[in-house]
Amino acid sequence: MDVSSTFLSSMRNPADLRTLGICSAKVLIAGSVWMLYPYMNVAACLFAGLVQCLASFYVMTMVHNAMHCDVFKHPVVETVWRVILSAVAGVPVEAYRPTHNLNHHVYTQHGDHLDTKQMKYNWHFLNLVLFFPTVYPKITKLENEYIGKEFSKLSKTFFLWLAQLVAAHGVTVCLLYINWRRTLCVWVVPYIIGADGIVTMNMLQHDGTEDIALGEHKGPNLNVNSARNFTGPVINYLTCNNGYHAIHHMYSNMHWTQYPEMHAKLIAPHNDPALDEQCIVRFLWRTYIWPGQLPPHRQTEKAEKAEKADKAE
Repeated sequence: MDVSSTFLSSMRNPADLRTLGICSAKVLIAGSVWMLYPYMNVAACLFAGLVQCLASFYVMTMVHNAMHCDVFKHPVVETVWRVILSAVAGVPVEAYRPTHNLNHHVYTQHGDHLDTKQMKYNWHFLNLVLFFPTVYPKITKLENEYIGKEFSKLSKTFFLWLAQLVAAHGVTVCLLYINWRRTLCVWVVPYIIGADGIVTMNMLQHDGTEDIALGEHKGPNLNVNSARNFTGPVINYLTCNNGYHAIHHMYSNMHWTQYPEMHAKLIAPHNDPALDEQCIVRFLWRTYIWPGQLPPHRQTEKAEKAEKADKAE
């Protein structure tokens, strides 16, 4: 058996070659921009920055997938993979568990740290761009509490997180030592935008949807109208089907290759068709930029707030 077939046989699903390819692409793009940086004009830097920010966001979706479904069968290989993924993403992937798996999935839109109802701006664009800085302190708090508990037990999870932390920030520190200005442009800023993007996706996928019933956050009883789906082929190829969000909440440990089929079978026949968007770019433009008006559910909240204020006077 040759090396390639041995490697493929160690994967739970060969389709995750795309996962590895997306992560490798980020490294190759970053390396190329690093080498070309001294020769790039402003326009080239802006274009390269956009490409890198997108690549960083796509890798963050791989982090999301990694915390729901293992890529490799052998636990040691999976552990090594998550350390490598942490280095590529720029963040220890284990820290995703307390904020996402144990909080967002369980308490979606019920006061969880990513509840979009906490955004109250009248200009809807601000609800989008300020979402990440608004929720970041809560994310940090949850992560610190989780890691603190794992440290007190000296658990396997704590040491996994520690190895991932060294890998993630070790790469960044080394690059900063080599050339801090180049590192900021080529590595740090794209990482921040990518992290912002994966968190802010909650505004796109959950704002204006129906609430889940607490205790029914997964399985066949999940409210299929509790998430918005982006079904276009481009976004789903580059994010490994992360656009199919309702089926992900219904069966979060399902492999991403099954999402389109299961969405068509379990979600599309029953959900509000308005919650299935073909193009994420058009949705972003229409909802937050032009015309960018407050959606009906936020207009209702605004009217109710004004009515309460009038009664108080």
